[in-house]
Amino acid sequence: MKKSTIIICFLAKSNNSLSQAEDSAIKIDFGKRVQFTSADSMFTIATEGRIQSLFEAKSNITNEATGADFLLRRCRLNIQGIVFNPQFTCRIQLGFAHGDITSGNSVVQNNLILGDAILFYKPNKWFRVGFGQTKLPGNRQRQISSANLQLLERSIANNNFTLDRDKSIWLYTNFDINKTVLKSTRAISSGEDRIVSAKNGKLSYAARLEFLPRCEFTKAGDYVEADIEIKSKPKLAIASVYNFNIDATRTMAQLGDFLYNSETANIQYYGADLLFKYKGFSLESEFYNRNSDNAIITNNADSTQSNYDIAGNTFMIQAGYFVSKTNNIAIKYAQINPDKEVASIINAQKEYVIGFSHYYYPN
Repeated sequence: MKKSTIIICFLAKSNNSLSQAEDSAIKIDFGKRVQFTSADSMFTIATEGRIQSLFEAKSNITNEATGADFLLRRCRLNIQGIVFNPQFTCRIQLGFAHGDITSGNSVVQNNLILGDAILFYKPNKWFRVGFGQTKLPGNRQRQISSANLQLLERSIANNNFTLDRDKSIWLYTNFDINKTVLKSTRAISSGEDRIVSAKNGKLSYAARLEFLPRCEFTKAGDYVEADIEIKSKPKLAIASVYNFNIDATRTMAQLGDFLYNSETANIQYYGADLLFKYKGFSLESEFYNRNSDNAIITNNADSTQSNYDIAGNTFMIQAGYFVSKTNNIAIKYAQINPDKEVASIINAQKEYVIGFSHYYYPN
């Protein structure tokens, strides 16, 4: 966290310098970031934000209970910049809504307002290294920003089988071989997300390998769920993921409550996902598995309490289509199948979603 604080203070100082520069440039385009550039172009800072307001009505088909509520689901501020040299960039994301900062471990010290704080170094076009805090290379839907989702929320598959953020070092590669793109992301992290680490000296190792057989997506479209650009040629991205978290202390490895009795577990996580787009149609699918060498743990202080690592497999498929330039319809199906070791206390789950989106400012 000390390095994240240094980065934030440094940007604040740089922004002050920009405001004092006589020839500094400010660029504002509707629908894009507000960008500040120093006269010598050594510093560039771009800011953007988003708010997701939500009205929610619920009806329980079992007991016919109903209810409604107004929510501020997300409130985010993003800052990106160039530091001294285009090879050095940084990114900071802050979240201020209740859904952004609620902790599954409220009893531990945390700084959940800080989502991302990472410094990148890119010496050439095919290699980049990052150091700080951001998303681990897990399932595609979690990699996709909430600003680029096709439906209101991610699936139950993501909510229960994702790696989320962590404090780590990242290595990125990107190779283009005869219009075939190969990408990889590798990370060595604390294994315990954004909360203060238990510091047991064990680490987590994650890797994501992506294959794009028909060239790179334009405008990073492989990390936008809907085919907003209405691609005239079919585009496909396929990826595989593996993570090994040694002596994890939480029920979802990087997320969840602490395991009772200070127990730990070695957790393996692996799977694959794909995204296909063509002429306004999009198809996204994921299959992931998590297994653990620990099962149900009974609390020594209270035998009526128990917890466990969420182990099993999950599947998600989502499809959407632009019926006009600004109107999109989408459907989603997801399911969770728990491992037999925890099936007695984890229910199998299924999710069905249908949605309609209207884009006021499409790309």
